Amino acid sequence: MFLPRFALSLRSVMQKNKYKYVSVGAMVAVMLLLGLYMWMTYRSEVRDISEKAGNQLPWAMFYESYHRADIVSKGDTLSLPELRGDLSLVSSVEGMNDVLSRRYHSEVSLDTLALFVDSLLSVVNLDRNFTILEVDHQGKTLRQSNDQLTTTSLKTRVFSIRRDQSKGLQLALNNPYPTLARRLSPLFLASAIILILFGAILLRLLRYLDEQKLMADLRNDFSYAMVHDMKSPLSSIIMGARFLHSGKVDDKPDIKEKYFSIIESEAEHLLALVNKLLTISKLENRKLILNKQTVNLEAVVDDIVEKAKAKSEKNIDFIVDLLEKHVVADEQYLTEAISNLIDNAIKYSKDQIEISITSQNSDKYILLKVRDNGIGISKEDQLIIFDKFGRAAVHEHNRKGGVSGFGLGLNYVDQVMQAHGGKVTVSSEKDKYSEFTLFIPKNV
Repeated sequence: MFLPRFALSLRSVMQKNKYKYVSVGAMVAVMLLLGLYMWMTYRSEVRDISEKAGNQLPWAMFYESYHRADIVSKGDTLSLPELRGDLSLVSSVEGMNDVLSRRYHSEVSLDTLALFVDSLLSVVNLDRNFTILEVDHQGKTLRQSNDQLTTTSLKTRVFSIRRDQSKGLQLALNNPYPTLARRLSPLFLASAIILILFGAILLRLLRYLDEQKLMADLRNDFSYAMVHDMKSPLSSIIMGARFLHSGKVDDKPDIKEKYFSIIESEAEHLLALVNKLLTISKLENRKLILNKQTVNLEAVVDDIVEKAKAKSEKNIDFIVDLLEKHVVADEQYLTEAISNLIDNAIKYSKDQIEISITSQNSDKYILLKVRDNGIGISKEDQLIIFDKFGRAAVHEHNRKGGVSGFGLGLNYVDQVMQAHGGKVTVSSEKDKYSEFTLFIPKNV
């Protein structure tokens, strides 16, 4: 029995871990892909801003060089033959600055150029915190328009101001991040929402897998406990039948009657167990029809008490105080629910058993309380004792302590009370007492 259960549990754990690894792997893959996409988008936006700012620099250089040419060449710059070779903006700016430098010894005015750059950047809605750099052919800075340049500044490509490419101008945006933030904030927000949703789904999935693992373990324990507890009465029935069939007690009517009683009692026990399972199934599927009527609570309790005293081998002191003697319920199922509570009180008792059964009135319910002085229930177990497989989880511990059964009784009580529109609650302290309260709705 142990090996198949161990193999089933091991297989369940491996299956669960496989799903967890797959889920976590999918999460990591999504995060990596999303991160890669965001990085590529970021780089694309950086290039776009750099190109957009870089496109303004040649125009600013063009305006600055013509402004300077008007001053130093007395208006004849446009007719210079060196400027006629290539009509492109970049080549014209390069040729003009080259001629102004060689012929007129006039260099670029970074302050004047900055004014034109500032005006052009405002038109294209780019950050106007910039620095203009004059660099040599190796990229070394020769001059700069201000000292605001930082290591995080975004630089454009270099535009030559000499035919031999020995010098050039470069624009550096010192704070491009507000612009990047405006452009990327919708993407980052959407990505964050996607990650949060995906993370929530993943956590819910992992929690669901844990719940399924727990339910599988409980079912396995429940099945094991059920088979174990059914095995004992079945063994008694088979052994008794074989003994009677052997004819050894044919001339001993008292012993023969005893074996017949044992077989009958064990068979009734198994039948009651099967009926309880069927009733719980009907209650869970809302297929059980209750026959509600006014029930004499005093008569029901007295009958249960008498039967409990007759069946128990221990001395039981019952204290019955019913302030409310009538309720509206299905007598059969209510009787079975109360019997289960009393059976539990006896089953989990100490040597001296004292059980009190009381009833009282409240606004919407008649409260029926069953209190014992038994071993009590831990806070942890109180959370699961009404579950269908709740006591099965601690069945081995209870069985070793001498308690039989596998936890259908309290689930049965809970299901019956729910079917009546009421509920059952428990209050208990370890090694002191347990008190179960049935909330039976009034007939309004």
